[in-house]
Amino acid sequence: MRICSGSSRPDAARRVPLIARHNLPALPLAEDTDMLRTFHAITAAVTLTLGSVGLQVSLAPPADAAPGPVLKACYNLRSMTTNDRLVNGPYRLTVFDGAVDLRQSVVMNGPSGPEVYEAVSWTKFDPASTSNGSYLALYCNGDLSFRRSDGTLLWHSNTAGRGVVRLSLTSGGTLLLQNAKGEAVWQSASGRAAMPANSILPSNTRLLSSTYDVVGAVPQTLAMQTDGNLIYRDGTTVKWQSNTHVKGSSARLTTKAQLQVVSPAGKTLWSSAPTGTSYSVLDIVRASIWQYFPTQKFVWGLGAP
Repeated sequence: MRICSGSSRPDAARRVPLIARHNLPALPLAEDTDMLRTFHAITAAVTLTLGSVGLQVSLAPPADAAPGPVLKACYNLRSMTTNDRLVNGPYRLTVFDGAVDLRQSVVMNGPSGPEVYEAVSWTKFDPASTSNGSYLALYCNGDLSFRRSDGTLLWHSNTAGRGVVRLSLTSGGTLLLQNAKGEAVWQSASGRAAMPANSILPSNTRLLSSTYDVVGAVPQTLAMQTDGNLIYRDGTTVKWQSNTHVKGSSARLTTKAQLQVVSPAGKTLWSSAPTGTSYSVLDIVRASIWQYFPTQKFVWGLGAP
């Protein structure tokens, strides 16, 4: 089994070991911009007051130490450790040295067995690309921050003082900062970002990503509207549409890599050409279909070389 890294270009695909690592409890937040501390295993609860920023930092392990898709306030995810990610089904938020990204794993099936494609739907990165030990911290004041190991701020949610108690990775691929009532205070423009051959995009659903133009990114969406029109938007600008108008229609990607709009009665209203195999993926980035096996090639969309 192979893993193809999400990209609008197949030549950018890379293979990585297929190792499913569940999220472990996040390392406690042990530093801020004024203080660097090494975290050691501590069984008793210890509370530090960081006077320079007025933050309470707990060094005790979280009470519910089972793996899961939640990062509690006062804890962090750190690159190059076993506590570098959140996982929920096919979605994985991972902190790397110099970057943090949210990926969706998509399984392509065919006669040669399953292949895994990874689509990135949300990301923040260090433009200097020199950071080691990067971390994503949910501070006790409710602000989610991505920082270098020395505390340099690279990005933050700007949600301090708004009652945030946890970061949740939903089953639909969205990052949510929630208060104690479970209400969303902030959420990422992310979600299902890709669909493999032999899958459906039902009416009133969409593919969504905000990674194509990472600096000042606007969401890209491919929406199967309730009026039957399949529309690709870059932000609010319509870049392409199927011009189909049968209410309740759905979109599908066939085993020949055809993108189709199909009416509720099963009639094909629009279709791209059948020029690929079942080892193909429709990625929201430029709304493009790429085949990854037995050869890698562009099939259809706005991302032609």
